[in-house]
Amino acid sequence: MERSTVFVDMLVERRKDCDISWATRPMDPLLPHKLPPESKYSREETIERILSDARVRCTIEKLAATNGIGTKDIEKNARAILNEMASKEDLATVRWLGIFITKAMKRMFAKIYVNERRLFGLKREMQMSQVQYIYVPSHRSYLDFILLSYVLFSYDMALPNIAAGVDFYKMKIVGELMRKTGAFYMRRSFSDDLLYKEIFRSYVSSIVSHSGRAIEFFIEGTRSRSQKSITPKYGLLSMILESLLQSDVPDIQFIPISVSYERPPEELLFVYELLGIPKPKETTAGLLRSLSILQKPFSHGRIFFNICEPISARRYVDVSLRRARVLSPYVKLPTSISETMAYLIIDEHKKNTVLMPINIVALLLNERIQTRPTEPLYTLHSLARDYRWFKNFIAKALAVPVHPEIGTDGNEENVEQEILESLRPHDELIAFDSSNTLRLKQRHRASKQPTSASKVKGHFLSERTMLVAVPAINIAIYVNPVFAFLAKATLITVTIGERGTPTGKALERYRLLRTLLSTEFAFRPIADRDLVEAEWRESLDMLLSENCLRRAQDDSIFPGENEKLFSILHNIALPFVDVMCAMCAVLERGEVVSSGLTNRAILVEMQKEVEKLMLAGDPCCQHPYCLSLDLYSTTLSTLLSQGVVEKCPERGTYQVNESNLVNLIGALRDLPMRRPTVRYIDTLLSIISPSTEVQAKL
Repeated sequence: MERSTVFVDMLVERRKDCDISWATRPMDPLLPHKLPPESKYSREETIERILSDARVRCTIEKLAATNGIGTKDIEKNARAILNEMASKEDLATVRWLGIFITKAMKRMFAKIYVNERRLFGLKREMQMSQVQYIYVPSHRSYLDFILLSYVLFSYDMALPNIAAGVDFYKMKIVGELMRKTGAFYMRRSFSDDLLYKEIFRSYVSSIVSHSGRAIEFFIEGTRSRSQKSITPKYGLLSMILESLLQSDVPDIQFIPISVSYERPPEELLFVYELLGIPKPKETTAGLLRSLSILQKPFSHGRIFFNICEPISARRYVDVSLRRARVLSPYVKLPTSISETMAYLIIDEHKKNTVLMPINIVALLLNERIQTRPTEPLYTLHSLARDYRWFKNFIAKALAVPVHPEIGTDGNEENVEQEILESLRPHDELIAFDSSNTLRLKQRHRASKQPTSASKVKGHFLSERTMLVAVPAINIAIYVNPVFAFLAKATLITVTIGERGTPTGKALERYRLLRTLLSTEFAFRPIADRDLVEAEWRESLDMLLSENCLRRAQDDSIFPGENEKLFSILHNIALPFVDVMCAMCAVLERGEVVSSGLTNRAILVEMQKEVEKLMLAGDPCCQHPYCLSLDLYSTTLSTLLSQGVVEKCPERGTYQVNESNLVNLIGALRDLPMRRPTVRYIDTLLSIISPSTEVQAKL
């Protein structure tokens, strides 16, 4: 197999073999959870034991008494729920699906890199250990769970019990096929359904304790359309940890897996979803239509499947807590433990993200559009110069996993060739023209835009705005993965004024921004001010060592001589801070509040406001990424947590705390922002390929 220092391309061997022979090979898949035969439940045994579970029985009787119906009717409903929910593993189905999936993988992707050293280490541990294992991949595409199953099958490891949304269950044929590959189905929301909630809790407990297979779920809950980590969800994680609290298993090992795509299969769909165009409903017909992506070989480049170090839950659900649960069944798992475990997983995803050339090229192009309005065009030579510099910075100063790796002798291979090869999967978005100049291509088509405002989630954006926003946001989602490594450093640059900022004031500004953007960048909540300061100093020291900042004799901090790095870090943070400022301004005016402050109203009003600012050339919200609905949702979540906006549960609306809003607006106005002086959209037009028809429309 093709090897780098860490990764192995698993498709090398697949391209040599017969797919049918490989998929039907003799195999005895490794079951990671060692159990005596009497402790291992079949699907039927699992269903029967859940129906006889004391808490499930109590819920059935309670509902029967409350609703005045017989327990038999409730039991029938409970059995139907379990038959919908429970997985049904079938190796024969896995084998035949493996034939089609390997053909698709070989067609779509040039390489699938696996961190084989950690995978083999994990296999060795599983052969000796009796703990339960939980796979927790990052969630960047629907392909994530298929990819994990494909990797495990390739290395003769049993497929896990996979937590899947009930939307997939409803897909004809596909839903049952997924069940036979290990999927168990869960509804998106069931907090108000006592019977379903209790059955699901019992089912999770059963597969943690009585299944020989591991479990797989996504800690983020949903795909990250922005391609950066999003805040974790605690529900399923807490249910899994309950089994350890009850001492049903000796330990639970969580295996974070960071999946990095050179080009996500849903790339363009993500752009439209961020702008408010609803995603297509999951259907079998839709799946078949999506197979058109197989027409062009290697159209989605490379994938990096980076297995992280296991995280032992026993370190956090300690013996004293488990003893307390034995003494009293009313002892609950502290929410702080679920939160800690969730952010440990997210942090592992971040630091094991592999950055590829497209991430660096997109970041440099984004910067050039904002800072070089009269000459935004990159030649291959000028791009290679900046690319080499930035790649060396992140690889050496931050120890970022980058591909291709920088040579150990300090000399890189032909950088220009590296860039050209990396842009091949992206030739529908970005490419060099005949004059060797980097150009964007217009990806928006009017047919993608709904004809009715009622069909969009936010404001009905004009065609003119869409023509600019689609390619700009497409570029931005390739910039976003760098925030796994640069987010804290970017916030520091926003706190430093041109004439210097006292150290104490810079730290206070950093604390403010860290709090305001914690949801956006999935920062672990830290209440201890000393820990936040230590985190700040670590990033500050890096920026000082790179001469991005300098410290004066009076201990004030100034921008350093490395203006290029300072500008890049500052400018990629701009859209996130600008949206916070814009939302506060909208709330301050009170127009949207007086008409009823709902989620929908906020999304509509914010997109309307940002579009107006962007087209008018206002310094705030010049970047089209400010039109992202996901960005509004995370901003609203922060304002809720900070008491700037408060819920009115009885009316399903929000109200503004005017005092807190005024204080926040004052703090935001104090930030020394350096916003571009020209419209982003005007500069963007100069690098859109002149062969497109849309320039006349703009």
